[in-house]
Amino acid sequence: MNSKHDARLTSLALAATLLSGAAFYFGAGLHPHWWLTWVAALPVLLLAPSLAWGWTLLVAFAANALGALSFWYYLRQILHFPIPAIAVDLFVPSAVMALAVLFFRAFFRRGQVWLAVLAFPSLVVAFEYLTELATGTFGNTAYTQLNNLPALQLAAVTGMSGIGFVVLLFASAAAAAILSHGAIRRKLAITLAAVLICVYGYGAWRLSSTPAAQRVVVGLVSTQFRANIFPSADAQKMELLKGYAAQASALAARGAKIVVLPEMTMQLSPSLSEDANQLFEQTARESGAQVLLGVLNQTPSGTFNEARLYLPSGTIGAVYRKLHLVPVAEARTTPVKDYSVLDEPAGTTGIAICRDMDYPDPARTYGEDSVGLLLVPAWDFDVDRWSHGHMALMRGVEYGYSIVRSAKVGFLTVSDDRGRVLAEASTTPQAPFTTLLAAVPVRHDWTLYRALGDWFAWLNLALLCVLGVLAILGRRESGQREN
Repeated sequence: MNSKHDARLTSLALAATLLSGAAFYFGAGLHPHWWLTWVAALPVLLLAPSLAWGWTLLVAFAANALGALSFWYYLRQILHFPIPAIAVDLFVPSAVMALAVLFFRAFFRRGQVWLAVLAFPSLVVAFEYLTELATGTFGNTAYTQLNNLPALQLAAVTGMSGIGFVVLLFASAAAAAILSHGAIRRKLAITLAAVLICVYGYGAWRLSSTPAAQRVVVGLVSTQFRANIFPSADAQKMELLKGYAAQASALAARGAKIVVLPEMTMQLSPSLSEDANQLFEQTARESGAQVLLGVLNQTPSGTFNEARLYLPSGTIGAVYRKLHLVPVAEARTTPVKDYSVLDEPAGTTGIAICRDMDYPDPARTYGEDSVGLLLVPAWDFDVDRWSHGHMALMRGVEYGYSIVRSAKVGFLTVSDDRGRVLAEASTTPQAPFTTLLAAVPVRHDWTLYRALGDWFAWLNLALLCVLGVLAILGRRESGQREN
């Protein structure tokens, strides 16, 4: 290889790293541009067959690591994760993506073009699925498509794995088509077009065929006002509770049948907990509305992140305790595997809290219980109000229910089972309270994903195993030919 050729490849490698890195950075992150994720890996994949395997690994890792840095400020400055944990969260997925590019390169260089196309998405999606089971879904490729409503509908069939597979398949199929010639190029182009037509055709059909449903008027209340975030003195706590109660009563007077307050409005001692119960039992009874209050309940047996539902009868209808706690921030809080399902006149209703919606469960259990509406008190961190606030939309599409999410320092969001935002308001530091009133459909919609679970993820894992065996056999055959 001459020096001019080396210099040209080096320049192309640098360009591919920067182009893919920029696309990954802006295609993911806290404010993703969904279309960039479809093409982010394309520059690296186009160059991979021309590079030595070591350079391929380096370029692919560097590109993905640059993109992953879009989360650095959030994880370090906002969530205060230790640097080793951040390194794992950001750079292990980058290493997996780099291996997936190497996987694509290995098959393509052997002339196994179709296997190369499948190899890239199968490895990344398998890793994301296994990670989801252990540490949650944050950072999953599918979340970059929350604004791409037709593609989002695929979650009702395959869950997030199908969305991620199609998005990543686009880059590998496009790269293979560009690098190929003649009949193979045409077949790849036709196949890719067929996949996109099926995905977007199904999405358009599902969005246009929403069944009719009974609606209930919901009110949401939250805050970003500094004095109302998390007061420490009992007198301030009681004043804030009275403020929330007044807002709930005002929304009920405007027609709200359910009022959802944010997560952890304050920490309650046993004595203050009883005062809070009396106040909101009275509020619910006098207003005729259900009121869902989020508190941090300090008890002799532990501290629990709770959501308490007060009924118009003046009683507590349900107490839900959060399962999936935020690392570091909730280190002293006790997790509880909990479910709260109520049969309401408008339909079956469930309760979850904030980060619970980042995991398959309890969302999946609520789907199995045919819930039509999920109430979610939450607390976001301002910079993540769009990304984390809208991650919950995915659960509604997967399991077929509407979601009402009221977040402190974030969005107040009402969405349906298609992932459409029906109404939304944003908290501000200037106003003591932010409120929202909206009518939400209460309907459980059957989905294939709820019925069959992670069938596509398991199919993808099986595909990856087959591809791995073929890769090993192909390497042995190449070694034997060389000998």
